[in-house]
Amino acid sequence: MLDALVVGAGPTGLTMASELVRHGLSCRLVEQLETPSPLSRALAVQSRTLEIFAHLGIADRAVARGRRPEALNVVGQGGLRTRVPLGQFDWMETHYPYILMLPQDATEALLTEHLDALGGRLERGVALETLQQEAEGVLATLQHADGRSERVRARWLIGCDGARSRTRKLLGLPFEGGTYEDSCMLADVRVDWSLGAGEVCIMPSVHGMTLAMPIPGDHRYRIFVIRPRDEASDQAADTAPVLLEEFQAILDRTVPVPIRVSEPTWMSRYRLHSRGVRSYRQGHVFLAGDAAHIHSPIGGQGMNTGIQDAFNLAWKLALVTRRRAPASLLDTYEAERQRVGRHLLQGTDRAFTFVASGGLPARLLRAYVFPRVARRMFRGGRVQRRLLRFGSQLAIHYRKSPLSTERLWGEDVNGVRRADGPAAGDRVPDMPVKGEGVERLQQVLHVPRHTLLLFTGLSPEPGAPEALGALARRLEAAHPGVLQVRVVVAGAQAPSAHVLADTDGAVHRRFGAGSECFYLVRPDGYVGHREWPIEARRLEAELRRRLGAG
Repeated sequence: MLDALVVGAGPTGLTMASELVRHGLSCRLVEQLETPSPLSRALAVQSRTLEIFAHLGIADRAVARGRRPEALNVVGQGGLRTRVPLGQFDWMETHYPYILMLPQDATEALLTEHLDALGGRLERGVALETLQQEAEGVLATLQHADGRSERVRARWLIGCDGARSRTRKLLGLPFEGGTYEDSCMLADVRVDWSLGAGEVCIMPSVHGMTLAMPIPGDHRYRIFVIRPRDEASDQAADTAPVLLEEFQAILDRTVPVPIRVSEPTWMSRYRLHSRGVRSYRQGHVFLAGDAAHIHSPIGGQGMNTGIQDAFNLAWKLALVTRRRAPASLLDTYEAERQRVGRHLLQGTDRAFTFVASGGLPARLLRAYVFPRVARRMFRGGRVQRRLLRFGSQLAIHYRKSPLSTERLWGEDVNGVRRADGPAAGDRVPDMPVKGEGVERLQQVLHVPRHTLLLFTGLSPEPGAPEALGALARRLEAAHPGVLQVRVVVAGAQAPSAHVLADTDGAVHRRFGAGSECFYLVRPDGYVGHREWPIEARRLEAELRRRLGAG
């Protein structure tokens, strides 16, 4: 029996398949389209997704193929302009404190190369026809482009087949939500105007909202135009092709500076939807990405959320399939990712309502007030940090997950967050270790996959490693079959009191000197368990006492 059948080879399916193959599972990835789509669709790759790409070993190639915007502009009626340089935001605690413009077709090509390098294979021209749940897995019927029908048994089936998901329809799961009434258009074009080249431009007006995002190429942009339904009674049908002359005429009306577009490679009109499923799992079948949730592209969250869905589920499937964790671990996928999807739908719905609302008050607010308020919103301070953490998806957490636990030497402190480090369920800040001790740490980080690491930089007094071993055993007992803990004592040369690493040892993370916490780090880079002493100087004595107490 096949371990996993992944349906749909967009970014979500490619990430899912490559991670399952990397974790040693037998996997097939099938895609109905016989050739890759030439359309770029999603464009923005957020910081958290770049961290995942770093875990996969492809982040450098992604950055090299993409484009980093130099600045963000908000341009209102009358040419009022707020320009915010998009430099390094070091406070974001990531190697990638920026947004990367990388068209979806380029992202898919990169992930396909990665899958091929791992020994996986993408099968094109193969569609899911039927599925039947069985006691030990799924019986699926696949329809090949040449008319051949094939029956496949797999322990797991993961539907990554987009908004029109065949998997979701076969499960009979409602795709709840609605369709926005506003008209949307987009075009990948050459742009000539007075605004800076290679910069993101948000241009609100009384006639709608226009967003221009730089893409690879000289003077190349993707332009989105959102027009309220009451703005134009002459709008063509949603399926009608977009003509360059029509698009130019709309931009002349909505963009507050002179603009000329030419050399289109893709033009389209469409309607936006806000929909989601209530359940991400039914038996041996899971949904991920657009098959589970679709929403407005405002903020560039869609593709990124799908990739993160896959990254969250893959390591859990691997542990359960290889009988290193109980089947109940898979329940945490829905518990964690459905909440993320729901909050995303709510946030993008509110943002879209603001940028596309009709009516005179909303139009005036958007055109004349928002550009002035943007000066404060985007030029530092708490609001800027909140917006950037939401957009970069670094603020996503799993504090309410059943996998997230915290203890203060036996006292439950769930929900309490200290300033000296992330809480259980938080993403581990992705920051490099610098200074002495790095070489030694690299030597000891050769551990099996899915092993979670407990690190200490304290000088190992007699008995301390044994005491840490007792703590590791106690934590394993609290999460039977899920957490495997290895203790690494870095010694006096450690660059900080605590050093954390991902399961492959590829990225070292730290929180700075003075943090005496113990952290269990999940394979996806989130804290599974956090435990901290009352006083750092009493750490070893407390450990020995607890060891002696059994």
